[in-house]
Amino acid sequence: MFSTYKDGGRLQDGVGLLTSILMRYNEVGSVHYWREEHALKFTFLVSQPQKVKSLQDLLAPALEFFHHLEGQKMRVFDVVCRSEESVCVITVTRDVDSMSQREVGLIVELIKRKYKLELIYDELYLPEDEQVYQEEKISQMLSSIQSNDINKNVLALREEGKVLVFKT
Repeated sequence: MFSTYKDGGRLQDGVGLLTSILMRYNEVGSVHYWREEHALKFTFLVSQPQKVKSLQDLLAPALEFFHHLEGQKMRVFDVVCRSEESVCVITVTRDVDSMSQREVGLIVELIKRKYKLELIYDELYLPEDEQVYQEEKISQMLSSIQSNDINKNVLALREEGKVLVFKT
């Protein structure tokens, strides 16, 4: 599946993947496809400074156990917390090759539970049938880009209820 610009240029499934992730998981502030590592970087915004160690201690064992059950190994896993003024930007980086839609949901759910009151996100309502549709699209597009690299770095972010996509 390709999206087409007015000038006839085509974007690969990666753009659709990033868009679907942002549509399905409103807690995710932005998603960046990192071409050099064939990985996705998920950013979350939290209203108070956080210690990266406590988040790594939560995510690492959960994702390792998840991948053990799936019979896979993670090639890239990283968590970074960066404070900017009164907001902490949490970035979780994962390789695309071993990632699934269920893992994306697990990461979002773990962060939601850990930062119940501090997590900053747009409260958008997505009907359940649309959630299921977006999850199916995420699964399909992840499978597609696991075998076909995206030839550009791509960033998708949410701004005022809209999803914006940039080639970087």
